[in-house]
Amino acid sequence: MWAYLSFFSTKVLNLLSIVVLAWYLEPAEFGTMAICLAIMGYFEIVSQFGMGAALVSTRDKVEETASAVLLCGLLFSGSLATLLWLTAGRIADWYGDPLLSSLLPVIALTLVMRATAVVNLNFLVRELRLKAKLVPDVLRGLTKGLVSILLAVLDFGVWSLVLGHLAGITVGAITTWIIRPWRPTRKPDLATFKYIAGFGAHLIGAQFINATPRLLDNLLIGKVLGATALGIYSVAFRIPALGIKSFTNVAGFVLHPVMSKIQSDPEALKSYFYGSLRYCAILMFGTGAGIAVLAEPLVHVLYPPKWYAMIVPMQILAIAFAAGTIDMVPGNLMKALGRTDLMFKISLINLPFFLVLIWLAVPYGITAVAFIQLVLAIIRLMSNYLFLKSRLDISGHRTFEALVPGAVCAAVASAMALIVQSALKTDSDLVLLFMMGAAFATAFLVSLRITAPEIFREIALRWMQKTGGA
Repeated sequence: MWAYLSFFSTKVLNLLSIVVLAWYLEPAEFGTMAICLAIMGYFEIVSQFGMGAALVSTRDKVEETASAVLLCGLLFSGSLATLLWLTAGRIADWYGDPLLSSLLPVIALTLVMRATAVVNLNFLVRELRLKAKLVPDVLRGLTKGLVSILLAVLDFGVWSLVLGHLAGITVGAITTWIIRPWRPTRKPDLATFKYIAGFGAHLIGAQFINATPRLLDNLLIGKVLGATALGIYSVAFRIPALGIKSFTNVAGFVLHPVMSKIQSDPEALKSYFYGSLRYCAILMFGTGAGIAVLAEPLVHVLYPPKWYAMIVPMQILAIAFAAGTIDMVPGNLMKALGRTDLMFKISLINLPFFLVLIWLAVPYGITAVAFIQLVLAIIRLMSNYLFLKSRLDISGHRTFEALVPGAVCAAVASAMALIVQSALKTDSDLVLLFMMGAAFATAFLVSLRITAPEIFREIALRWMQKTGGA
């Protein structure tokens, strides 16, 4: 709950700022920023090198590992920031956007800022102090939004997005140090560096490949279709990212350390895996379906007409993200077991599909690219299941059973919302959004009560325990 509240509140602040900024900035300016963030996405994966996950998973030499993570993080981040500074001009020439030569060196500073607090952040995760993590997360999102809006109002254009992003990362890093102080106390030995390298080598490969569908599409759209199309596509990501991708990141913060703690009990670990899959599917299938069904009135209420082309891509992306959420659970199971080699092998098998399908889709527009995201989510889901079935004795029947309640509830709720939409005669998008949302939520909860009644019993039991304890 605290992990999701932390990430969700940050994303809400981010979405609110994007909605305001969309009235001041043009799609092309969002597109230029999206190119910067896509490039930075790959650089961040390399700079982190799976070191945070290695610190969370380690059982021995915790302080030595932390010191090694800080040292390597600063070294990698500084080197990559310098590389980006040196190559910014050529990247700008390739895209035909001179602004990139100035923007990329500035936004590269976030690599170093993140590295300074990587140990502090992952100690909070390792210790499951996710309530404490709420403070830096919220301050980061609030700073980013306020700085970006202020600069946009002052007519700073795309610089408002870049400087707001940098300000948010800086405030978040400083606050993390205050919330969870730490300083190196022990020198890491060669074995510690080997552990980090061995753990991170496969993980970084898997993360690099798995990031391709959400980063390569931005890079190619920006090159082939232009900054305006990319701006619309990138903003179409925002609401699905708020409701779905944020949950994926948050759940990973919880699942990885918990699974790591029970990794020595295979039966308990498998039981936790199926339970996690079940609850994630219920939450995310419902969220994805809700965003897809409500996308049109929601966009009409929040954004000016120049952004209406994002509606259909947003609907498809919401469904794709919901399906992709299920990949997160087996991924954290493999990390907890130290089987990052499996993650890398799965990603390597998927890579040709990612590259070829995205490359073929881009010339046909952003809706085609969004559809390919859905196809790739299904491919990842199937490949993860096949590997887990053959290597970790995961049951196909129990996996399917875990997904059924979420799928049924999402389908019934979507049908009810569409019925209301067709029956309701109104010119007010706000009224339509409210009525469809109410119908969707009611139908989803009723369906959930029928298909998964144990959830309501568990909630009631926990509530009675909490109030009784109080």
